[in-house]
Amino acid sequence: MADDQFPPEIIYKIFSRTPIKSLARFQCVSKLWLNYITHPYLQTIHPGSKQETMHPIIFQQSHRPLRPGKKKECEISFLRVIQGTTNVQKHPVLNFCYGGPSYGTREKLVLGSCNGLILVRYVKNPGVVSDFFLMAVIDPLTKQRRDLPPVNVKIIGSDRTKEAAGIGIDDSTHTLKTVFVIVGEEQKLQNRQLCAKTMVHCPGNKVWREIGETPAYPISGEGVFGHGRLHWLVRRKIVWFDVKRERFGLTDPPDPNKASWSRSYRRLVALNDGEVGFAFVGDVCTELWVLKEDQEWVLGCWFDLDVSPVLRLRDGNVEVLGCWNEDGDILLSCGRGNGRRLCVYGPKTGDFRRVVGVDDLGDAEVRMYRSNLFSRLTRFKTFKW
Repeated sequence: MADDQFPPEIIYKIFSRTPIKSLARFQCVSKLWLNYITHPYLQTIHPGSKQETMHPIIFQQSHRPLRPGKKKECEISFLRVIQGTTNVQKHPVLNFCYGGPSYGTREKLVLGSCNGLILVRYVKNPGVVSDFFLMAVIDPLTKQRRDLPPVNVKIIGSDRTKEAAGIGIDDSTHTLKTVFVIVGEEQKLQNRQLCAKTMVHCPGNKVWREIGETPAYPISGEGVFGHGRLHWLVRRKIVWFDVKRERFGLTDPPDPNKASWSRSYRRLVALNDGEVGFAFVGDVCTELWVLKEDQEWVLGCWFDLDVSPVLRLRDGNVEVLGCWNEDGDILLSCGRGNGRRLCVYGPKTGDFRRVVGVDDLGDAEVRMYRSNLFSRLTRFKTFKW
């Protein structure tokens, strides 16, 4: 096909009828073909662009005592699900040197995920106190890693700081954006005054860009991406950040039906189709609410914690991790420490099934990894830092 003999709309139409696996091979034909295949417009018109694959991914930290200056490792593994079952096979894909926190502390590694990319934190020099917060973006499928510019967490002039981060896509420009928020507490004349700075990083930039927006409440930890926004849970509010407009806002969480606010563990979680879930895990039952695109909460499912004596859900913490499959089954972790295990709850059947094939979770972080073939076509372009 001679590139200069057809107008762009004809070429896009031809590529929209081409299988995605063939498009992956055609990227190397020419630079012009590469630009057509990775252009956001083709993703909007190709019928296969919405087909996602989902499987659990485990971030298993090594907590073995190390000599001073030695780095710890995190083994990243996919759990390949045997079709039609809850049996899995563990496949290590990448060992990530993350440094390691001080003895006795276990910092969360994962700060967000989007479009098949995962945002993690790391420590460059173990045992050395640093004012800089270090993050990297990892693509588990290609085993690529890109370190982001370090952030000085002392720039707000506070000795006590909390950090929040997240990663999302600006759909208007198909640009990957990493958001980092530093929240500090200044002590002045016995009056506490909160101060914060918000910074955004885009591929191709060597520095962070500070914006004038700050959250209404102090936020920390991982931002959950959905509907073009990053979300953090704060007390009885949800702080969101619009990735396109680069503005903060507030959303009220749902009111539980049976669970109790005061006696429940609450968590935001990424679900199917870019939706955000809100999980109440109480003494009696668990409720999972879904935030729709119109910002309305809908009860997705709920279940009693003592309905499955085989899984012994009451012998430890229950954590909602995400959707197990396209049918909306829910992946849970149950138990503590060495007894922690994975199980799947089916809202349509009310059944609990044990995930067989991984019995050494410990305190590993587990996420549901979502990717589609079109994401793989455009991801390397996103990685041009």
